[in-house]
Amino acid sequence: MTQILDLFRRNFLKKIIALIVAFAMWVFVMEDQDPEIDGSYTVPLIISNAAYEFVPVCDVSTVQIETRAPRSYFVKYNANAFRVYANMDGMEEGEHKITPQVVMPQGFELVETKPATLTVTLDPLIERQIPIELITSGSVGANSAIKQISKSMELVTLVGAKSFVEKVVRVYGTVNLSGNTSNFEMQIPMNAVDENGVIVPHVHVVPSVITVSVEIESGLKKKIVPVVAELSTMDGWELTKIKVEPAQIEISGAESVINSIVTIKTVPFTVQTGQRIFNGTLKLDVPEGVTVKSNEVEVSASVIRKPVARDSSNN
Repeated sequence: MTQILDLFRRNFLKKIIALIVAFAMWVFVMEDQDPEIDGSYTVPLIISNAAYEFVPVCDVSTVQIETRAPRSYFVKYNANAFRVYANMDGMEEGEHKITPQVVMPQGFELVETKPATLTVTLDPLIERQIPIELITSGSVGANSAIKQISKSMELVTLVGAKSFVEKVVRVYGTVNLSGNTSNFEMQIPMNAVDENGVIVPHVHVVPSVITVSVEIESGLKKKIVPVVAELSTMDGWELTKIKVEPAQIEISGAESVINSIVTIKTVPFTVQTGQRIFNGTLKLDVPEGVTVKSNEVEVSASVIRKPVARDSSNN
């Protein structure tokens, strides 16, 4: 034991100096071979701890984090090693400015986040029921016609942020006819859209897919029927000289559908009384299972005051 202590004490100062020099050399070599550099990662944003009765809405889905670490660390770690949180604990309805919270591996230094602050809105979670609309694409096979299209349900439920659910004006699904000549079923996804036909975000349609059954008849029939303009105007006025161009239109479809149709009407339209002459393009109200070459017609009419009945009993 004494020999070990003597060995430690002998040239003690020189040994300390040698250790310091060795450590300095190690630091110098490491800084030269593995210097600290700056780097960035793009990390998905996680919005946490929002109350269950709210939907958090944020325009930002990822955050760029600027970091500093030894060069070897950027080889060792990728973006999956980092987490960025927006903590909504205890916050109420409305807009909130949040500083991102970053969790990263030991050895990294956070320089900045882009953006430095996030705007997160807590929007009430609501539900709303809405009817389903079906539209068709393509056409059935030659000498075939659609007899009936039926869906597994009439209503779906919209679930999501209140301000977005309220933007939805219709929910529709597209039935692809694809030249079919016999009955078929298909699953079609539901689309919730606004007044411009754009899909509304932050809204879930429940169920998101429905079943549609299509009945197809063979024996396509065609015939020509008159077009009737469904025009109306305000009290005290009347419409005269109503003309429709074309006055007749060819319709086609299954015989069981076509036989009962004697006219095709336009979608109802109210003419304003400020106009003396009405000219406009109106859509046709085409029954289900009927096909027309064009679903629009040109309509014109004169707008005049109704004659006032005079009392002729007093002369």
